[in-house]
Amino acid sequence: MTETNPLADSSHPQILSYTFLSALTQVVEVLCLVAAGLAASRGSGELTVTQSLMLPVLAILPYRQVGWLRREIYWSAYDRLWREVVDVVGGVVSGALVIDLYAWVFRSESRMGDWLWDWTVAAICSVLALRLAMRVFVRQLYRRNKLVHRVAIIGAGPECDEVVDKLTGEAHHRRNYQVVGIFDERSADRRPEMIRGIPVGHGLGGLLELAQTMPIDTIIVSWPLSAARRIAETMEKVRAIPSDFLLLTDFEWLVSKHLRVREFEGGFYLQVARRPLIGTRALFKLIEDYVVASIGILLTAPIMLAAAIAIKREGGGPILFRQKRVGFNHKEFEMLKFRSMVFDPMEMGRDGTKRDDPRVTKVGAFLRRTSIDELPQLFNVLRGEMSVVGPRAHVPGMRVGDQTYLETVAKYAARHRVKPGITGWGQINGMRGGINSEEKAQKGVDLDLDYIDNWSLWLDIVIMFRTVFGGLSGRDVF
Repeated sequence: MTETNPLADSSHPQILSYTFLSALTQVVEVLCLVAAGLAASRGSGELTVTQSLMLPVLAILPYRQVGWLRREIYWSAYDRLWREVVDVVGGVVSGALVIDLYAWVFRSESRMGDWLWDWTVAAICSVLALRLAMRVFVRQLYRRNKLVHRVAIIGAGPECDEVVDKLTGEAHHRRNYQVVGIFDERSADRRPEMIRGIPVGHGLGGLLELAQTMPIDTIIVSWPLSAARRIAETMEKVRAIPSDFLLLTDFEWLVSKHLRVREFEGGFYLQVARRPLIGTRALFKLIEDYVVASIGILLTAPIMLAAAIAIKREGGGPILFRQKRVGFNHKEFEMLKFRSMVFDPMEMGRDGTKRDDPRVTKVGAFLRRTSIDELPQLFNVLRGEMSVVGPRAHVPGMRVGDQTYLETVAKYAARHRVKPGITGWGQINGMRGGINSEEKAQKGVDLDLDYIDNWSLWLDIVIMFRTVFGGLSGRDVF
């Protein structure tokens, strides 16, 4: 007998869900930040109890921006523990910097060093302990079948097979998807009796009855968008069911998180994209680029001078490697790098650099492993051609196997809606090194578009932090 969930009854709105657990975790994390202030006050004696409870409030916003970059905490999103640790530590440290800045401006006469250090350690430990406890709790819910994402599918066409395969496949098993039914209004000779072992019900009456007995989280309409009239009629019949409704699109290029119906001067239009940087967002990004690039040049000038001398002494070509790259709005520019390969004026590099590439010189191998060869791009930033953080700049006609990126990945051109960057969301998530497969190329573009859609100043700070402390070297850097 199937065990029922009292918090997932179809007679009232569902409470126990991934979204609820994420929201609960985020609320308790804020309480952990505040409670850490109280714990720190007992050891330092520098601040009153009230001050110790109020100061952590300043850290909530930066912690939210850095520590909750995934927007919703999916327990299967972190396939490695270190990723979650980095997110939490980055969020708390960012909050500590804001508190320290406040103290420097408004409390210059008093010391907060011991209290701030104790608060940082207590906050990191308590939040990580909370995350661990929540994961244990979620695993128990999984085992008791009380955290199930129920999905019903309308339409038993060829597209339905692919939907069922994705929901029940190994890649998504941690989300506990359960396909509770497939329904089709077509006649018996036009619909299959069963798909992947799931019976296909005739008509939508069975779906309406099923929704009365159990909560259905998501209803997927798998008809292609070309069947617009059938989709509209279907939606009218099942609109009363309190579920998320998803329409399967057979146009990959149309998919966008900004997809919505927009009224524009009396007409209705489908908006599939928006300008990523405009107004104050564009201004903040511009200030960030010029400030960080200027400081970076000053700090790394001795390193760049030493690299230039080493390259010159090795001989055989110029110090700087200049190459055409595709930039903002698909305009080409000349990107600067320290030369790390034997000089070949005819080499365009459309196939990228491979591991153990024989063209790489001895000095060049060291420069590439340490990412020193990328430092001249700071001058590209000052020239307005690049950003410090953004999608990686590619050579025109960059190839993946026998095809270009543009031919391989449908949304590739959307990367050029912002300036390319020296580092980026893709680079710190394993997209450095050779991109030699269609799957890796697709993942890299997806990460770039995710960065563009979710850009914030704090996101750039996290990417720069993770680049400096871990992204400058490694097995993918060659």
